[in-house]
Amino acid sequence: MMAAVRTILMGFIPLVLASLALTQATTPPPAADKDPFVGTWQSNRGKSRPKLNKVDATYIRTISRDGDYVVSSGQYVDSKSRPATHNKIRCDGHPYSVPFGSISCRYTAANIIDGETTSLTQETTYWTREVSADGLEMKFYTYKNKNREKIKSIWVLDRVR
Repeated sequence: MMAAVRTILMGFIPLVLASLALTQATTPPPAADKDPFVGTWQSNRGKSRPKLNKVDATYIRTISRDGDYVVSSGQYVDSKSRPATHNKIRCDGHPYSVPFGSISCRYTAANIIDGETTSLTQETTYWTREVSADGLEMKFYTYKNKNREKIKSIWVLDRVR
C-alpha cells in the first residue's frame, strides 16, 4: 500500500511543479509596434491611491522599445529635487543594473508586466504595471509583499500620446 502511495506521489509531484513553473512563465513581449505600454503617460492625481502629492502629480513617463529592450524615461515637471530617469532593460525576468539599484521585470500578458526594483540599500519593491483594454490608462501597483497579495499603492497614469 505504501509503495502504491509513493508511486502516485512521485508521479503527481512533477506535475504540480511543472504547473507552477508554467504559471510563473514569462510571456514573450509583444512586437514593439503593438506594445500597449509604448507611449507617453501623465500621472492622474485623482485616480491614484493614495492621492498623489503635488510633485508626483506632475510625473510624465515615456516608454519606447528598442528591439527587445524597454526604454523608460521619467521626469517630474515641477521638481528640481527629483532628477529625470532613463532606463533601458529587457523584461525577461533577469535583473538589470540602473543608477538607483536594479530592476527585473517580465511580461505576464501583453498588457501586464510584473517586476521588482531593488534599491542601492537592498530594499525590494514588488510591482505590476497594467494597461487597460482601451489603452488609455496604465495602473502601476506596488505591493507590501513578494506574493503581491497586499496592495500598497496604485499610481494611475493617463495616455498623453
